[in-house]
Amino acid sequence: MMLKKGFTLVELIMVIAVIAVLAASSSWIMAYTVKNSVFIPNQLGMDKLAKDALDIMIDGDAQAKGLRFSRIITALAANRVDFIDGDGKTVYFRLDSGTNKLYRSINGGVEANIPSYSSLSGLNLSGKSGSLFTYYDLANAVTANPAGVRRILMILIAKSGTGLYNDWEGQSEQASSVAFNKLQ
Repeated sequence: MMLKKGFTLVELIMVIAVIAVLAASSSWIMAYTVKNSVFIPNQLGMDKLAKDALDIMIDGDAQAKGLRFSRIITALAANRVDFIDGDGKTVYFRLDSGTNKLYRSINGGVEANIPSYSSLSGLNLSGKSGSLFTYYDLANAVTANPAGVRRILMILIAKSGTGLYNDWEGQSEQASSVAFNKLQ
């Protein structure tokens, strides 16, 4: 009697079908993993950029003190605040909506990007609804009078490119405020 060795056509089709199902599901998982390995660092980078910019505006750094230590607010606008810090330096922060960068000038000197690494191309900073700063008076009403400012709310949005997950880019929106308890 002759013994046949081999697979039937049905067995071959079933093996190919199982392999196809496994390949399809694993390719989706692989694509998801690769996309997240790019998106998550971009998202964390934007979180760090927004936090660093707010920290410099609020607390300052080695070059100048921030809004928390201001003695007097001298001028204000939706995307700019001018003040005199605790050391007597005249400082302003300005968000340029054309370049989407945040700048600081100390004693009328050259404007510098803050944080310094925000000057890299593809990184954009903006305010919510086109305004970075909102100023409040003692009654917690929005004010345009520099002498009446008792609190400044800052809402900063940091993006890489479009900031969309589908584009593998990150976006972070962070808010903070500074209160001035003493009269200016």
